Amino acid sequence: MSPPSVGPMLKYFRGGGVANVLVGGIVSAIIIAFIVEFRAGQGSTGSIKIQCVVDYGGECVDSKDYFAAYGLIGGRVEAAAAKRIGLRKQVLDGLVERTLLVDAAKRLGLGVSEEAIDSELESGRAHVSLPAEKLEETSAYLGLCRLSESRNGCEPGAQRGVRQLRVRRTDTEPFDYKLYEREIRILANRGPKEFKAGQEEELVAARLRDLVRARARVSQAEVEFATERAVIRSVVISRDWFSKYVVNNSRESVEKFAVEHRAQVDSAWDAEKANHTGACPVIREIVLPLSAMALDDEKNPVRKKAEEARARIVMGADFAQVAREVSLGSTAGLGGDVGCLSKSYGLGADELLKALEGLKPGELSQVIDTPRGLHVVQLIERADGARLEVLVRAQIARRLHAQFAADEAATGFARNLIERAKKGQKLEEAVTELTRATLPEAPASKPKGTRKPDEAAAEPAALTAEDRPRFEISSQFVRTSPLLDDAEPKESIAALAFELDKPDAVYDRPIDAKVGFVVFQLKERSLPDAAQAKELRERLEEAKAEDALVRYVADLRSQAGAKLKVDQSFGVDKTSSENE
Repeated sequence: MSPPSVGPMLKYFRGGGVANVLVGGIVSAIIIAFIVEFRAGQGSTGSIKIQCVVDYGGECVDSKDYFAAYGLIGGRVEAAAAKRIGLRKQVLDGLVERTLLVDAAKRLGLGVSEEAIDSELESGRAHVSLPAEKLEETSAYLGLCRLSESRNGCEPGAQRGVRQLRVRRTDTEPFDYKLYEREIRILANRGPKEFKAGQEEELVAARLRDLVRARARVSQAEVEFATERAVIRSVVISRDWFSKYVVNNSRESVEKFAVEHRAQVDSAWDAEKANHTGACPVIREIVLPLSAMALDDEKNPVRKKAEEARARIVMGADFAQVAREVSLGSTAGLGGDVGCLSKSYGLGADELLKALEGLKPGELSQVIDTPRGLHVVQLIERADGARLEVLVRAQIARRLHAQFAADEAATGFARNLIERAKKGQKLEEAVTELTRATLPEAPASKPKGTRKPDEAAAEPAALTAEDRPRFEISSQFVRTSPLLDDAEPKESIAALAFELDKPDAVYDRPIDAKVGFVVFQLKERSLPDAAQAKELRERLEEAKAEDALVRYVADLRSQAGAKLKVDQSFGVDKTSSENE
């Protein structure tokens, strides 16, 4: 005799046969005898208090339901992993969501047939509820969905929140009721009747979720907006480069600035003078930044560069010139002048002060390791009293002058570059010409093909410096792509690029960035091909559907108000001793 078909299988085991009637009679007799005996031994009948984890208008989800859901969702996840993802809170929020969705479904007249429930159970699919905003990531993490090929997320279109039960001995064998019953006992500690009742609610909630998701639509305009691509030409304009190679930092210029901006210098001195209470070493520095976690193979080339810079100075090179060419610190534009070294220098101050203890004025340090990087410093003098204030004020004036002048020069360069590009000059040519013309002693540009092989080495340091204005062409990007992160622009370059509607259009203002400014020009805009557009549409639809569900559940929770009572203690992670 062949086994019953999939649909009626659970009904077959639930009974209707003679054997089940006999078993039912025996069980009933045992229950009656137990009740009689229990009452005879008690002075009064007791009542079993049900602990509601979620109470919504009198509908109670008790602690057994909670632990059944926890078992199904968590499976055999380790306690540490469960705590890390806040599994107790997710299970609690999932039950709240399920309760609200089932209530909303009843009001809409939604339900599921017994055949649909049996079909899911006989295929070994047990549904669980997770909070909508965590559904994707937790389903993938706990194996509650079919994983994508990359194994780092659910497969697009796969149903989330489904625990696969073992209900067959082998793939070719039929549904095994005893195996099914054992599986739900182990995972959920529930009997078949209770488990099925819980699954009915889960399927009703799942049906409403699907209806909410299905309402989300993505238009062609939305697809194009999200998937259109662009390429830009750009130039990053660094203030530091202008400070080092363009700005006139002569004593006369600084003194004139100090007189014209006396209030700003006074304000800065008032803020800093508390850091200068004793004798202070006045120094110049060369700084090569380096992470404190850098490995030897990263540190060695930087150390070699620092030692070569020191050797040049020992051999007679001007410290200020070497600092402008080599140093990557904020003082490079000032020829390395730090002025009075104190705790206000910040990271690395302690190491530098210690290294200076044995130096005499005019002497050069060895290469010094600090958390900031590698330094070479020269002690100029040790100052205190009135001399100290004069030096620090001069130091402040130099710093402010360099900042103001460099910013002004960089802004002018950026605007000039935009005007040239608007008039039709190629951006790459414009930045090359303008960079040369901006230098105080602009080097003549030789026509291509007339240079000797070794003439590239004779280029001024300003034209080969890493932070010089440099032309670049981006790769393809979309509106949300991060662009020119090293420059740290204060606006999204990618988003602004899509405001330009035709190739060669130039954005009409410099974009402020942490390092200075960015000038850019649209090279091209394009839409993806049909296959790419189809894939991207599917991703957008899925994302929009999930967002619609999150908002719908949030609205239900808001509307529930005081009717909804949740025992939040069930969402709190317990210690190992409490779990035992």
